[in-house]
Amino acid sequence: MKQTVSPPRWKESTGPRVLVEASDWAQQETLNRILGRAGYDVLTCDGPVGSNSRCSLVADGACPGCDGADVVVNALRHTDTRNREVLLEIQERHPDLPIVVEVPGPRAERYPDDFANCIVIAQPMTSETLLAAVEKAFGAEPAAS
Repeated sequence: MKQTVSPPRWKESTGPRVLVEASDWAQQETLNRILGRAGYDVLTCDGPVGSNSRCSLVADGACPGCDGADVVVNALRHTDTRNREVLLEIQERHPDLPIVVEVPGPRAERYPDDFANCIVIAQPMTSETLLAAVEKAFGAEPAAS
């Protein structure tokens, strides 16, 4: 990977902002739709694997997507060291930014320090678990289902 991914940038928004990191386009669209219907402004990022580029936060220490987000939803495969590096860098540079992470339960148990400051959703994520976790990140009680 020689180039750095062009980081996503927020347009003018009216609602709470959620940055969705997912290397799979279909997953991005699904998460975008679920969160958008719930009233969140959503910005998506492919991450280093999906874009085949280096993350700007890791390379340069800056990411407008993270800078403007109220919550990050990280659905990048933690098994890829590039994705793990992104998660750890967000936590380092934005310690007060809530992060919702989708990860297999055994992986979360194996690397508890990586997820200690995150709201963990065990795979597979559903619309209900996603919205409950995002509401928790915003400090609200999840809506009754």
